[in-house]
Amino acid sequence: MTTDLEKRFGFLVVDVGRLYGKRYDELAKSSLELTRAQCRMIAYLAHYGDMNQARLAELLEVAPISAGRLLERMEEGGWVERTPNPDDRRELLVSLTPKAEGVLTGARRVGDEVQAEALAGFTPEEAEQFSAMLQRVRANLGALVER
Repeated sequence: MTTDLEKRFGFLVVDVGRLYGKRYDELAKSSLELTRAQCRMIAYLAHYGDMNQARLAELLEVAPISAGRLLERMEEGGWVERTPNPDDRRELLVSLTPKAEGVLTGARRVGDEVQAEALAGFTPEEAEQFSAMLQRVRANLGALVER
């Protein structure tokens, strides 16, 4: 068994994710004046549509109370709004405002910039192959975890 952290797959995946996230956060704060967590919330709502706070917390992998605090800041900033769910009056649905929809392109540009920095020195073929391999790893683990 390899004990050198630099050669451990799990360590590398987590550390790459940590570094990627930190870099995204730096660029998002400086160019969009949003945090990575705020960009992720906007991206999930744009991709999946309106949802309740519990589902959003699940996607963000944070506790519902943490998602609630983030939602409060996002709502105060005019990025999201919460409205009653017509199918269940006890819950609120979170949706994007036009202000948030307008920042999506910028958030994607930040992601593209970080991706280009991360894959510097890779040929286009290597980058595509690497992405395909990561998708296979995700599919393998997803089949085990999401049973």
